[in-house]
Order: sequence, then structure tokens, then C-alpha cells
Amino acid sequence: MTDAQLWLDASRARRGGADLALSGKAVTASRAAEGGEIEAASGARPWGRDDIGAAFERSYRGIEQTVLRAWAGVGQRLTELGADVVSAVDASVQTDQSSAARLDRAADQR
Repeated sequence: MTDAQLWLDASRARRGGADLALSGKAVTASRAAEGGEIEAASGARPWGRDDIGAAFERSYRGIEQTVLRAWAGVGQRLTELGADVVSAVDASVQTDQSSAARLDRAADQR
């Protein structure tokens, strides 16, 4: 910001928002693929079913689910944030254009 003005490169900001949404979709796809493999592998309980394996299972399962939920949540939030950026840019541009039109009409009426 210079001289209390805000300059927005709308095209660049829209592309950034779209890229952010695409990165969210990539994170979501990664969660589905790799996260699904983790779930499948741990479902087989490769650590065993003896007392030590059962103790590991009790500690591991909650952590696994927390990480997998967070992973999915990050992908979803990035996707939403990207869409929100694009919407905010569009709203800013529309507001600026509407304000400019009103100022032009006010100037013409003098």
C-alpha cells in the first residue's frame, strides 16, 4: 500500500485463488490415495494381535484417525479458501466498478 491506496491485480489474485483451490484438490486426492493405503495397511494390524500389539493398537488408532481427519480437512479448507479468494476478488472488482460509475454520474450532474 502506498498513499493509503490499495492496488489489486485482479487477474493475478484470481489465478492465485484458483491455484489454491487446485492445491486443495491435490491434497484431498493425496489423502484419498495414500491415506486409504494407510487405513488398509493398518486394518490388517501388522503389529500383531498379542498383548504388545493390542497396546500399540490402542495408542495408534486414535492418532491415525486424527491425522487422517486433519489431512482431509486441510484439503477441503484449501479448496474452499481458494474459491473464497476468487469470490472476494470478484466482489472487490464489482464494488470498485460500481463506485467508479456512481462517482462518474455524480461528477456529470455538477
